[in-house]
Order: sequence, then C-alpha cells, then structure tokens
Amino acid sequence: MYKLPPRNSIYQDVLNEIINLIKNGEWTAGDRIPTETELARIFQVSRNSIREALKILDHLNIISSKAGSGTHVSEESHQNIQKMELIHTLRQNSTYESLMDTRLIIEPELTYRAALNATEEDIKNLEGIIELSFNQVKDGTYYTPTVGFSFHMELAKIAHNEILWKFLESITLELLGLRKVIMNKHDQQDLLGEIGEHKIIFDFIKAADAEGAKKAMYNHLKNAQSYLTDTEK
Repeated sequence: MYKLPPRNSIYQDVLNEIINLIKNGEWTAGDRIPTETELARIFQVSRNSIREALKILDHLNIISSKAGSGTHVSEESHQNIQKMELIHTLRQNSTYESLMDTRLIIEPELTYRAALNATEEDIKNLEGIIELSFNQVKDGTYYTPTVGFSFHMELAKIAHNEILWKFLESITLELLGLRKVIMNKHDQQDLLGEIGEHKIIFDFIKAADAEGAKKAMYNHLKNAQSYLTDTEK
C-alpha cells in the first residue's frame, strides 16, 4: 500500500506519495488520515518531513486539519490535485507560443460573454482602465506588465465563467511573463495602438455587440502574437 520515499527531498516525496494515495482511491474524500507519528512510521521518515508535506497539502486544500477532529482528505481534493498538476505542467513545459494559443482559444469567447453580461458599473470600470492606460503611456509607466493586462482580466471577470476566470488567475505569472516579452518590442506608437484596440473592444462591449467584441479581441490577440513572432527572430 505504502512506498518508502527516496531520501532526496523527503518531504516532497512524502507529499507525492500522499497525493498518489488520494488519486488511486486508497484515501477518499472525508477519510481521516494517520497522525504525523503514524505517517513517520509508515514512510520511515522524520516527523519534520511529514509535517512539511502536510502543511503544503493543507495549503492546497487537498487535506484539511481541524483541532480535535484530526486531519481529513478534503472534499475538493481531486479537483485541487488536478489544478496543482495543471499549473505544474504549465510552469515546466509551457512556451509563450502555447500560452498565446491558449489565449486565442479562451479570451475571444470570454469577451463575447462579457459583452452580453456587462453592467453599467462594469462599463465604467473598463472605461477607467482605458483612461488610466492612456495616462500611463504619457508618463512612461505603461511598460509595466500589469498595466493593460488588467483590461483582459476585467473582461474575464465580467464574463461570469468562474472556472475560466480562476484558470487565467492561476496562470497570471505566466501571462505577465508573456506580456513582458511582447511589450519589449513596443514603442510609444505601438502602445497607443494597443490601447486603441482595447478601446475598439470596449466600444463593442458598451454597445452589447457580442460578435463584434469577440472578433475585435481575436484580432487584438493576433496582433500581439505577431510581436511575439518578431521577438523570436
């Protein structure tokens, strides 16, 4: 049932073994897991290694600890394991090209839905982001990766698809890295052009023209992709 973890990065190996026990169904949602002392005996490692592994699993909401009732496998353990593995895969194997392709698949549809769902307050928030962007081009701070990116994240939020919103939120560091690569090829005119494209998307959303907004976002991302291709040359 239990494997003895290798002696390198002990806590990580213990963590992986516990995840495998959950994935394989040997520990299921709601099960009370052994104590630190019992796990140390089972895996033949120190309690410190067990404690470190359990802290990380608790932080990821794969297990849940409550005073007086012990530690149990979380009801959302499988979903959180899948999310953890997805992010690990992205960080290990992703390329900027695949990230951009992911955006081309997801963001136009989110923009379509944002155009259908946008409230007056949402419109006001988007308008404020665009105005801030123009001001930051003037004072030279628009090169910061988070500036402009907030426009895209706001649209994802307005679309009201919590799963895709959380997915984009979970890969924020990767998306900001992609944006930084693209921004390195931009001069001031390019920056104004990017904001102008945001404004076109915004105008379609304000008019509740979902198809127009979707096409404008696709064209905007294709333009960004062309900068990425130029960067690699």
